[in-house]
Amino acid sequence: MTARDTAPVPAPGRRALLGLALAAASLALPAPAPAQTAPQSGAASALPTLKLAPVAPPRDAGAEMAARIAATTDRAALLELLAAGVEKPRITARLAQLGFVDLAAGGQRVWLKPGGGESFRDCADCPELVLVPDGDVRMQLSTGATPRNVEVTLPQPFAIGRFEVTRAQYKAFMQQSGHVVELGCHVRAPVWKLDPSLSWQDPGYPQGDDEPVACVSHGDAKAYVAWLSKRTGQRYRLPTDPEWHHVAAASAKEMADPARLCAIGNGADETAKQAMPSWTVAPCRDGFRTTAPVGRFAASPWGLSDLSGNLWEWVDTCPPDPSVPGQPFPPPVCREEEGRILRGGSWADPPAARRLDSRIVSEPGIRDQVAGFRVARDLGS
Repeated sequence: MTARDTAPVPAPGRRALLGLALAAASLALPAPAPAQTAPQSGAASALPTLKLAPVAPPRDAGAEMAARIAATTDRAALLELLAAGVEKPRITARLAQLGFVDLAAGGQRVWLKPGGGESFRDCADCPELVLVPDGDVRMQLSTGATPRNVEVTLPQPFAIGRFEVTRAQYKAFMQQSGHVVELGCHVRAPVWKLDPSLSWQDPGYPQGDDEPVACVSHGDAKAYVAWLSKRTGQRYRLPTDPEWHHVAAASAKEMADPARLCAIGNGADETAKQAMPSWTVAPCRDGFRTTAPVGRFAASPWGLSDLSGNLWEWVDTCPPDPSVPGQPFPPPVCREEEGRILRGGSWADPPAARRLDSRIVSEPGIRDQVAGFRVARDLGS
C-alpha cells in the first residue's frame, strides 16, 4: 500500500459523504453559509433585524381559580363551586371571611349570615329559625329599689325562633311525646285567678293553629325543647334573658313609643278597650282582641316577629336576688322551684309592659293565658 492509498480524505470529501448519508436518512445538512463581510463604515446594515413577539407564560389554573375565589362576593357562586368539589378549603375560608356561618339544617349544610334575616328549620313542623350574631348586651334591671345597668357578652352566634311556638307545633309535640298536662290555666280578667277548665287547647279565647300556644308553663316549654332536641339531633333550648334582649334591642324605639306599638305587635289597644274600658291602652288599633297569628306585624331588622305583644315569653333565667347587692346576672344557678323571667308583654298588657327592659317573674309551674315561648338553638357541628 502506498502513501497515496493511506492519505486522509480531504475535508470537503468527508462533508460530501456525510451529506450523502444524512440525505439518505432525510437529515441532509444545509449548505455552508457564505462568508459575510462587515458593512462599510457609515452605510446602512444589510442584515435583517430579528423581532421576537412576547411569549405569555404558561397558564396556572390553580392560581387563576384562587384569584377568582378571592374576588367573589356572591354566596351562590361560591356554593356552586363548592358543590362541584372545587377548592373546598379555600371556598369555605372565603365564605367565612364574608361573614357566613356553616351550620346543619334539616339534614343539610347551609351557609347563613348572622343577622341577615334568612330563615331555616330542622323539620317540616319545627319552628322556623333565624341566625343572630354575637355581641355585647346592655340592659337595665329593676328588681331592686334602684335600677341597675348590666352588661353581658354573648360570644357566639345562635339561632332563635322567628316566631313564638304555635299551637300546631305544640300539638305535634303533645301527640308524639307523651307529655302529660293537667287542666288549669290562669286568666287575667276580671281578676287573675286559676280556671281549672282551661288549657293550651282552650286558653279562654278562640285561637287558630297559626297563633302562639298559650297556657304553657316553664316546665312545659322545657319539655318541648327537650323533645325537639331528641327529634332533630340539635340542641334546642329556651333563650336566656340576655339573648332575648339582644334580639329585641333593635326594636327599642318602637317599643318605647305607644303610638308605634300597633305596627310591631298586638297588645292592649283601642280594639281591646271596647271590651275592657278600664284598661290602659296604646292610642292605636292593631286589629286583634286577643292573640294574632304569628308574623302578622312588622319584623325586626334581624327578621323576628312578635317580640312585643301577643304573649309573654318564658326565658331560661331566674331573677337576681334583690337582697344581694351586685349579684351577677344572669345568676349562675337557678333552683328548680325558683321563679323564671318572662319577656315582651302580651295582648292584654299596656304600653309600659311592652318596653324593651320590661320583665315579669312567675313560678315555673304556672300556666297563664298570656304566656307562651319561643325556642333557641345552638349551632352545633
